[in-house]
Formats: sequence, C-alpha cells, structure tokens
Amino acid sequence: MSELKQTRRITVNIHYVWGKADSLRGGLYHLRTKDGRRRRPEYVTEFGVESFVDDECAILESKAFRNMARKTQVVTIPQSAMIRNRLSHVMEVVGQATRLSEALGLNTNLVRAASLGHDMGHVPFGHPGEAWMQGAMKRHDFCHEVMGVVIAQHIERRGRGLDLCHETLEAMMRHSGNLAKEGMTQEAWLLRYADKIAYLFHDVNDILDRLGYPAKPELLQLIDEFGDNQRRRTRTARSGLIIESVELGRVSFEELELGIKFQKLRDLMYEIYPKVIDQNVGATMEKLLRALETFDLADPFMLLALMNDTDAIYLSSVASPSMEAFKRTDLWEIRPYLAEIGKVDLCDPDLNW
Repeated sequence: MSELKQTRRITVNIHYVWGKADSLRGGLYHLRTKDGRRRRPEYVTEFGVESFVDDECAILESKAFRNMARKTQVVTIPQSAMIRNRLSHVMEVVGQATRLSEALGLNTNLVRAASLGHDMGHVPFGHPGEAWMQGAMKRHDFCHEVMGVVIAQHIERRGRGLDLCHETLEAMMRHSGNLAKEGMTQEAWLLRYADKIAYLFHDVNDILDRLGYPAKPELLQLIDEFGDNQRRRTRTARSGLIIESVELGRVSFEELELGIKFQKLRDLMYEIYPKVIDQNVGATMEKLLRALETFDLADPFMLLALMNDTDAIYLSSVASPSMEAFKRTDLWEIRPYLAEIGKVDLCDPDLNW
C-alpha cells in the first residue's frame, strides 16, 4: 500500500468536515424515540430503569451474546487476537452508533441495545454459512437479521425470550439487507449505517493490512479520502453522516458527496469479501446437519443455526460425529431446554404485536 500511497490525492478536507459535524450537535433531537413498548404490557423494569437500558442489560446477559465471541466476522477463527470476530465487531458497532446517536440527539440507549443484539442471529461461517442454510432449508427468507429476533424472543431463557422492546427488536432485524422500511425509527436507520462504517473500515484493517489481500488502486484511493488510519476514517465517515442527516432532516449517508464515496467504497470491498473465505463451508455444514439429524434432539436446522464456529469446526473434524463429541460443544448446554423451546419458525420474526 505504501508505494501506491505516494500517487494518491486527498480531495476531502477532513478537518473541515469534522468541524462542521461538531457544530451540528443535536440536529435530529426532534426525531428521537422517546420510549419502547413491550409484548407484555405488565412488564416492569428492575429499579425502574429506562426500557432500552433494560434491553441492553438483557442482551449482555444472554447466551447468544457470549456465543458471538466464537463466531466468524470475515476470517474464520483468526489466529491473531487483533483480527475481529463477531463479538469484537459488534462492540465496534456499539462505539460507532453511540457517538453518532449522541451527536444527532437520538435515543442512545435504544441504539446501544439494538447494536449489541444486531448480529446474534449469525450462523457458523458468517454469510457463506447463511447462504448454505438458505439452500438447504429451501427458505430464501432465512437470514441472520430475522434469526437474531427469533433467538431473542423464542430461544433465550428456555424459550421465554428476553422481553425486549419492539423498537429494539425491529432495529436489530432491519440493520442490514433489504428489510429496511419507511417508518422505522431513526435509531434503526442509524444502526444500519453504523454497522457499515464499523465493518468496512475494520475489514480494511484486517483484510488489506493484516492479511495482505490485494486491492484496486481505486479502492485504496477511496479509503484514504477518509483519512490515513482507521480512527480518522471512521471519524470522517461519522462526520459525513451527521452533516448529510441534518441537511436532509433524517438519518442518511448515501446521497451527498461523502455518502456517495462511502457507498462506492462498500461496493469495491464487496468484490474482495468472496476471496477471503477459503473453507469448504458447504461440505462442513452438510456433515454437521447430518450428524444433528442422527442425534434427534430437536430441529437440526435450529441447532445448526445456533452453533458457533469453534464447535462447528470441532464437530466436523470428528470422523463420525457422535453424541459424546456433541457433549463437548457449547450447544450441549441448551439440550435440557429443547422441549421447553419447542418448534420454532426460524424465518418468522413474530413482530406483529
């Protein structure tokens, strides 16, 4: 990257952008979500804490949250602690979303809760694993965005769920893909962009810098338009989002100059992602599914979707996966509760309440 850097021209005055964003603090306060509603109206938060603070605590205490530490972000089971896993990615999203929410005057407690839970529905091996699940289930509506809401409502706490607010669950579900819709909270829109800001720039760190994957000069030029290191780049992106959002009167980061550059950067990074995963995900997932079918404990697709990468790699490495091998996985812990959890539709977010 260093040789190409000499030929790149920086056309964005990032210090001007940072300063302008700082002057717009609280610009969307009038659109702030004031409170949440729950499935059980009689639910009372402990000590009377604010609804979304209660949601954040519930997610932090969940099995699904802890399980993300052993799930793929981009690189499966990285050997270096400096390369992100799914949980470290989530915490960076929390950081991006918190700064943005505070700057715009939105409900930071809602943003933090939804950020913490937004990726808990990922299956082993990230997006390639999800694509395999869609084909194997013959359900193209299966996705991690919905699966996270399913876990939060129908799998956690022996099937009783976490009792999260509708606004938290909807923001979790609509953080990615084609599930965004008019009328969702500004905090939900904010999470969509905070997620992208976090993963694009930390993936530049991990994929291009640490792993040394080659990149087009056009991509390298765009990256440096935002700054010469990750902290400067994310600050520039946050500043661009704040400026665009206040100017348009809604959370947005794809219509003005920096937003357009950011979307282009995303498009170019998506040309690299398929080259990074080199595991035979299909063969591994197929072997796991067949083993889970023979165990006959519950819906094998549900068990596979709940498995983390560490356990998936271990179980698939066993010549003939047995119940004894399965007992060594983290998933074994929920086995006593499977009858209480019962049959769950993994593609139904169940938010019509």
